[in-house]
Amino acid sequence: MNKTEQQARWWKYAAWTAPFVALAIVLGEILLGFDSLVNITSVSIVVIFIATSVFWWWWAISKIVYMIQCANRTEENFRTLKDELKEIKKDVGNRQWREPINN
Repeated sequence: MNKTEQQARWWKYAAWTAPFVALAIVLGEILLGFDSLVNITSVSIVVIFIATSVFWWWWAISKIVYMIQCANRTEENFRTLKDELKEIKKDVGNRQWREPINN
């Protein structure tokens, strides 16, 4: 498994678990009677979610740029290969295969 796939799995795991953990924390404070802390906790959770979403966008955009660069390199490699094959064809020409003469 490559590095990008592992990172994507971690982001997917975080996307599934973080909202439920945040909800459990807020509901736990309400049910346990810590109503004065709910506002501080809610603001903290929102700030953490916003910071995480900004970081995630940075990560996603950097991966998209990397994939575009890889595609461009692949396109350039195919273009070079095509040019090289044309050169080989020109060098070889339309020669017919001949059996070697045995003396």
